[in-house]
Amino acid sequence: MRVATVMGVLLLGGAATLSAQHAHQFEIGGFGTFTRFDRAFLLDNQIGGGGRLGFWITDGLGIEGDGIYMRPHPTGGGTDVPVWFASGSLVLNFGSEKSFYLLGGYSAMDFNSGTTGGFRDAGAHAALGDRIYISDRAALRLEGRAYYAATTQLPGSKWAGQLVGSAGLSFFLGPSRREKIYPEIPKERRDSIVAAGGKVPETRARGGPTYERRSSDWQHKWYWGGQAGLLVFRTNYDSYSFEPTFGGHWLITGKRTALYASYEQSLFISPRHVTFVQADGGVSPGNVQFNNLRRIMVGVLAFPAQLRVEPFAGGGFAIVEALNVETSCSGCTPSVAAQLQDDADNAATKAFFWWMGGIDIKQGRLALFGHYILTSSAASFLIQGTTHTFQGGVRYSLGSSKEGITERQ
Repeated sequence: MRVATVMGVLLLGGAATLSAQHAHQFEIGGFGTFTRFDRAFLLDNQIGGGGRLGFWITDGLGIEGDGIYMRPHPTGGGTDVPVWFASGSLVLNFGSEKSFYLLGGYSAMDFNSGTTGGFRDAGAHAALGDRIYISDRAALRLEGRAYYAATTQLPGSKWAGQLVGSAGLSFFLGPSRREKIYPEIPKERRDSIVAAGGKVPETRARGGPTYERRSSDWQHKWYWGGQAGLLVFRTNYDSYSFEPTFGGHWLITGKRTALYASYEQSLFISPRHVTFVQADGGVSPGNVQFNNLRRIMVGVLAFPAQLRVEPFAGGGFAIVEALNVETSCSGCTPSVAAQLQDDADNAATKAFFWWMGGIDIKQGRLALFGHYILTSSAASFLIQGTTHTFQGGVRYSLGSSKEGITERQ
């Protein structure tokens, strides 16, 4: 009878179901976007970025506000157009983990309304998405969304629609109500299990790893990883540009710090232009262009908290090189044109300081992260002022970076 009691309790504990518990929590995150504009707008498809803030009223219902920003290029040529969307949504979460969701609401869509020819539309939006939970406090979030303006301010059009795909990270802040994996066992039954020589199942909270301390295997490891995101910069001719960037990195961890080295490449959606003064004193706006950027970074990162989900920060040095630099010098003599090309090539490579801050989420040998990088400015460089980089990625430990000491018999 006692053995049957033990088996029954274990089966009952094993059959307990899990469900996400996010009611009364805030959801905050950032994401990258890819937008396909209405054909009537004559704008190229464009990569952008944005952020969101939401509140879970219950596990199945929430409210959310978000905004995105991008600078698409007109299909007929010309300068990039600043565009931003701002939205308020009602969110319906469903599924066993409340990972899938539907949302809809009101949107404002601004197409450079502060200048002549610009305008702002008001409309509605709807989206379908999925949260891929990393822990009970963080998730990867993927979404497809459609914007619809029943009456657009674009001359010659009656309605307009835009499509946006996004991917990013979400973090859940606030009290966590986590269910127990095993139900409470009455005292009489617990005593019976113990007397029979059995082990009473532990009463544990669901949700996986949260903010417990890192295990010691993080220290003295080789990590190899990859990252992708957006590079934000401007020149003395073009306004701010948002260009895709991707690369790989190498992380060698110590006790609370790590050596960081990376190689990154940015392939521009359209060429960026710079204005140089020519040797003969002439000035042709946008007479230098480049469409690629390479960056090599070396520095040190600090992981002071030693948590599974933790912030990190650091800095170092970088070499940035603009590639495919071309000049245009209409009406110039060959010597002036050659000098302009030499000046542009000399201004294509510079050294910089960089500072980084981000969040690291460790799952065994795998770590997911998101970070922001700020680089210093440099005189006589093709890029004007500082640059900003928003990236996310993964890294994986390939083993120890510290040799152990063994004894021979």
